[in-house]
Amino acid sequence: MKGTGIRRLAVPSAVSLCVACVYFACVVVICRSALNERPQRVGSEQSVLEDEYLWKHTSRIDKEAENDTEPRWSANVTLGRLPGWPTEFPSDLDAYRTRVMSSPWINATEKHQAEIAPWVWHHRGQADDLQSQIDSGSRQALTEMARLGIVPRASSLANAAFVVLIRNRELHAFLATMRQLEDRFNRRFHYPYVFLNDEPFTDEFMHAVAANTHSNVTFARIPHDHWSVPEFVNEEQAHRAREQMAARGVVYGGSLSYRHMCRFNSGFFYKHPVLQNVDWYWRVEPGVDFYCDLDYDPFAFMRDSGKKYSFVIALRELAETVPTLWDHTLQFMLERNITSNWMSYFVSRSGEYNLCHFWSNFEIASLGWLRSPEYAEYFTYLDHAQGFFMERWGDAPVHSLAAGMLLQRDEVHFFDDIGYRHDAFARCPALGSLAHTRCRCPDEPNFDTSPGSCLPRWKQLKEAEWTHRDTREALRLVRERRLFATGVEPPIAVERRRWYDFFGAF
Repeated sequence: MKGTGIRRLAVPSAVSLCVACVYFACVVVICRSALNERPQRVGSEQSVLEDEYLWKHTSRIDKEAENDTEPRWSANVTLGRLPGWPTEFPSDLDAYRTRVMSSPWINATEKHQAEIAPWVWHHRGQADDLQSQIDSGSRQALTEMARLGIVPRASSLANAAFVVLIRNRELHAFLATMRQLEDRFNRRFHYPYVFLNDEPFTDEFMHAVAANTHSNVTFARIPHDHWSVPEFVNEEQAHRAREQMAARGVVYGGSLSYRHMCRFNSGFFYKHPVLQNVDWYWRVEPGVDFYCDLDYDPFAFMRDSGKKYSFVIALRELAETVPTLWDHTLQFMLERNITSNWMSYFVSRSGEYNLCHFWSNFEIASLGWLRSPEYAEYFTYLDHAQGFFMERWGDAPVHSLAAGMLLQRDEVHFFDDIGYRHDAFARCPALGSLAHTRCRCPDEPNFDTSPGSCLPRWKQLKEAEWTHRDTREALRLVRERRLFATGVEPPIAVERRRWYDFFGAF
């Protein structure tokens, strides 16, 4: 009887199991069908996952981009001319450019505008058109914005733009960066982009970039004067200097184009004709990562709080690239009797430049400050010192030292809530902070706390008057060290230096 009872129980159990399996298979089929048919979500959760994929699988994406040679154009992208700019040009554009460059002009801005006009293109994004309609009371425009995933602006914008110096071959690297920047910040504000190149942009580049944002986009060529060796530089000597630096293994030591880039970012990009009516810029480079959501407008913050320059990474420059930049800066300060309340940030106890600077591949700053007579005078002084070509002065230490001379300490801001990576240098807000909760940071060391970071020095910096006497003393110490290096330092200088080195260790 027991055996019979077991068999009676076993038969219904087997049937139940089969029914359950069939039922479960039906549920799976129905769920998969529903998932395939549902519309794609456009929201912060999706963008976070995509951002996470980007920084974890960068090499894979780059490899796929190299194999993908098809242009990704959009039928909605229309390129036109900027309002007020010329619209008709002769067929031989090279001859046109040569003729413009050799003709007399009232001022450099008009000359440069005429020179580059054939290679300036503009795309008006949907965000501006729809926002204008919403401001006029259109509910239909609001519906269209929701359909496209465009967030209406809650407040008026600052007069600002993203500025991107880029080459056509860097398209795919920038599209990954642009997607993060849009998802993290610009989808809520719709600030315009300005792309600059020393060569004409390709149709593929312009259409692909414009198709990846709802904001306005302008593409422009750089004037020849802004990307060439000036007449006062001996090109043969500059060529030998590049060869010598390349032989010593200095990073970009043999590159002329890198020097053009540094000089352009130091003294010319803010003079570009397409930026003349812009007050603030956010510099963006291809291939960088943005890790944190920004729910406020950093441009408006800078404007409303009286800031003029900002950074996210501070580090030390390569000493072999700027051997005389500090000397020339001190000489400039001495001749103009410039004082500062925080120039000591850049000075070691021995009077030398400690090589600290703000990394300029990310910077949000005032174009009005860069256009000021004081900054123009400093750049012209450095330009005629020829260090951009005879050495390898970078725009980052130039901007940083200029800020130390010409700005007050409270006019410079560190954006602690912006997570950022450039090359192997990544930083994020401190773990446990409120800002960190809005970030997707990689599991990598935070450069803020690394030995090469100058951020701790910035946070510990206290305002201290830097006088004409301090400049003169620092310059004297630097020159004495130069004599020591050549073996002709006087005995009294040797003794003085020994004591400076001794007390500098404490």
